[in-house]
Amino acid sequence: MSDVFEVAPNQDGSPKDVVGRFLLAWSKLSALCGVIVLMGICLLSTASILGRWLFTKPITGDVELVQIGCAWAISSFLPYTQLKNAHVIVDFFTLKAPKIVRQCLDVLAALILATISLLIAWRTYFGAVGTYQSKSTTMILGLPEWIAHLTITPGFVLLALTALYTVWQFTFNYKN
Repeated sequence: MSDVFEVAPNQDGSPKDVVGRFLLAWSKLSALCGVIVLMGICLLSTASILGRWLFTKPITGDVELVQIGCAWAISSFLPYTQLKNAHVIVDFFTLKAPKIVRQCLDVLAALILATISLLIAWRTYFGAVGTYQSKSTTMILGLPEWIAHLTITPGFVLLALTALYTVWQFTFNYKN
């Protein structure tokens, strides 16, 4: 039970605590699924371009599928990036700031990210409900739009959870 509250990461940077290991595993799975979707998008785009070039017949609705797939892939990569503290940081002004200032800014940034992620998850979920109720579909393929909204919601929920976890990490185990 003591490992539930143990904050210090292992030698490889992975969390020791149960919550951190769970979020890391879930984030890795999410990112892996995003990679698979992105590879599918690449294959779809290649096939459509080749079809247009060789047969003057692209794949119908390829742009719709690429848009939906890219949104899903992006939302699936963000939690792993947050958990690994790998977002792009512009630290020009804070590079020589005291450790406590950098720690406070990291906590503030993670709190803002968690808040915005929850807001996006909340709105995409209710966007999915609204488009489901209105039976709204995409223009070319006629796919139900609620599917596109709902696919990104779990990624933003996971991003919010990982951001809150990193707030906890930064607060109790900040090293730099």
